Amino acid sequence: MTIGGFQSNWFNVTEHTMENGNKLPMATLKDEYKDEFAAFTKNKLEQLEQREPSAGLDALTDEQLKELSEKYDTDDMSYDEYQSFLQDLVDMGALTETDRWLAGGARKVGDMYITPVLPCMSASIRDASQDTLSMSRLSYDFPVGMDSVDITEWVKYRATSDTAYYFSGKRYGLGVDELNQTMADILDAINRAG
Repeated sequence: MTIGGFQSNWFNVTEHTMENGNKLPMATLKDEYKDEFAAFTKNKLEQLEQREPSAGLDALTDEQLKELSEKYDTDDMSYDEYQSFLQDLVDMGALTETDRWLAGGARKVGDMYITPVLPCMSASIRDASQDTLSMSRLSYDFPVGMDSVDITEWVKYRATSDTAYYFSGKRYGLGVDELNQTMADILDAINRAG
C-alpha cells in the first residue's frame, strides 16, 4: 500500500498513549527499508527545491487586495480564517498549492485539518550533524493554543528566520525564506489596501 508516495510496509506502526489518555500512532522505519526511504526523501526534497516559486503580489490586482482586506482582519485571524485566506491566495494565482502547504496550509477532512508531512531522515532549522528518523513538517504550524493570531506579525517573524532542511549533510533551502517574504509582502499590501 502506498500512502503519500511512500510504502506503508516500510514502517512498524504502534500506538503511543499521551498524558491526557489520547492515543497517537507512531511509525518507526524498518531497518531493511532505510535505503529506499532515504532515496524517496532525497527525491522529494530535490523536487521541492526545484519547484517554480509562487507569483506572489504580482498576481494580485488592487481590487483583489481590497477584497482580501475587507474579508480578513490580519491583526486577528483564526486558524479556519487563515486556511481560507491561503486558499483564496491560491485561487487568485498568488500562491501555488505547494507554497500554500509550506505557508501552513492544511486540507480539511471532515471536521479535522490535515497538514501534509514529509517523512525525512533529518529536519532542522539549523545544521544537523547526524540524520535521525522523524516525521517532520516543512511548514510552520499555526501557533499552538492560540484562538487567533496577528498573521502579519507572525509571518514577518517567520521571514526573519533562516529555514532549511538538512538531509545527509546537504542543506535544502526549498525557498521557504522567500515564501515567507512573499507572504509578508502580500499582507503589507492588504493592510495598505484596507
